[in-house]
Amino acid sequence: MKMAKIILSAQNFDIYQGDNLDPFARTGDTSPEQLKSAGAQGVIIGHSEVGDSPKIIHQKLLTLANKKLLPKTTVLLGESWQEFDGQTPDQVASTISSMTTAILKDIPSAFIKQLVLGYEPKWGSRGSGRDDMSPPTPEFISACVKAIKSQAKTTPVIYGGRSTPERTKTILADDNVAGLILGSACNTIEKTLAIAQAMKKVKGNKPKILHANFKAYHLTESYEDYLKAINQLDNSFTIYLSPPHTDIYKLKQLL
Repeated sequence: MKMAKIILSAQNFDIYQGDNLDPFARTGDTSPEQLKSAGAQGVIIGHSEVGDSPKIIHQKLLTLANKKLLPKTTVLLGESWQEFDGQTPDQVASTISSMTTAILKDIPSAFIKQLVLGYEPKWGSRGSGRDDMSPPTPEFISACVKAIKSQAKTTPVIYGGRSTPERTKTILADDNVAGLILGSACNTIEKTLAIAQAMKKVKGNKPKILHANFKAYHLTESYEDYLKAINQLDNSFTIYLSPPHTDIYKLKQLL
């Protein structure tokens, strides 16, 4: 059996904001060049826990495109609670469509084709959202994913936010949803494989994307064991792994 394709991704990077200070005198900041040097092939931008505005997300994406760096990047888009509260699915989808247009403006189409786009509502993510509210329904997710696809037809779109095996089956029933980005749902091998198995049941041998964002978790299992488990998955899966910056080089040596 051919194994899943694995892509090493970073979690975020910092950019020069035009404050007329030395662009290299940035103690503690991380540049895309540093991430590439460590072994990253892509990076997550727009994650709900980071809090970047669409303008900043666009600026980061334009930086990568202009420098031809980290092409296997995952760009997450999603509305805030204020943009969601009291709105219909069509109204929120319209907001997401406009957001997608603004973020992808002036990005070369060849670069966009290498990306993964994701719908991740800022209010719907565990840890940064409204845990007191039910997550968006599959129908709601479908409307927003369709809005993203309307702006980037050839780019795969995934979903992020409070994933479970049961929700996976209903969310991925939509052919427009190519996979998931996981946070707390990937902090153990058991939970990751349970999600992957649910994806396989729904999508069969169709291409699937599973993005494991390890955030700042101290994983109970080793990266070696994690990779051994992931290698059980077949080549219909593309697995993105996003460790903390300090572990990118370590994971690169194991791949």
